[in-house]
Amino acid sequence: MSVVSGSLKASRLCIISSEAATEKASRWATFLNCPINPPNPEEFFFHLFIENERVYVRDQERRLLEIDFDKNHLDYERKGHRGKNELIAKALGIAKGCHKILDLSVGLAVDSVFLTQLGFQVTGVERSPVLYALLQEAFEKTQKESLRTYQLYYSDSLNFLKEKKGQLDIDSIYFDPMYPHKKKSALPKQEMVVFRDLVGHDEDAAEVLKEALTWPVQRVVVKRPLHAEQLLPGVRHAYEGKVVRYDTYVVG
Repeated sequence: MSVVSGSLKASRLCIISSEAATEKASRWATFLNCPINPPNPEEFFFHLFIENERVYVRDQERRLLEIDFDKNHLDYERKGHRGKNELIAKALGIAKGCHKILDLSVGLAVDSVFLTQLGFQVTGVERSPVLYALLQEAFEKTQKESLRTYQLYYSDSLNFLKEKKGQLDIDSIYFDPMYPHKKKSALPKQEMVVFRDLVGHDEDAAEVLKEALTWPVQRVVVKRPLHAEQLLPGVRHAYEGKVVRYDTYVVG
């Protein structure tokens, strides 16, 4: 997929680059349409640090967001999982021969990476340009063989669904939309604060699901908080865990 620009609003993002990473920083600066090592970095809300071995984001409060599939600080290596008996695997139809998955909202890729552990072949879509940059860097440097074939697209999910319908070999679609979180007594850990600031909420989630249901796939699965309402009517089966559930829409 060709990408012209992934820029944020002016004054939201700048790149802080080490001298050794100038070439990489230049590529991402073109994609993100943002300055490198500006004289006034304190005026920018997000700082994308590009170093030799690391690419990460800090906000004005110095909160850190880094994606590294091998360091596992965001639980990318789930040991002791139940394989095809995991709720997410059942929902996506692993017992029905569904193995090729389209993840419409990759985010931090925690679920995407877990799906590859379960034996699924995953294609992902991410709309946040900064998250896309972090993800691309993480996929390029990972040593995990299961992630070598992962295909990541930078796109808005709704546009992607409209443009790519019938062009990809997909068995099931997975969608984990961001939803407005309730106020809590304590802030989430720092990664989630930065993540929410970068991604915002999926206000078009119902429209995305409606479009996904027109694809020639067997199932569309939506991850929801356990007690949240259905995103759209027509759920065939809900696979419920302790805090989340997977609403399954059977298409084909």
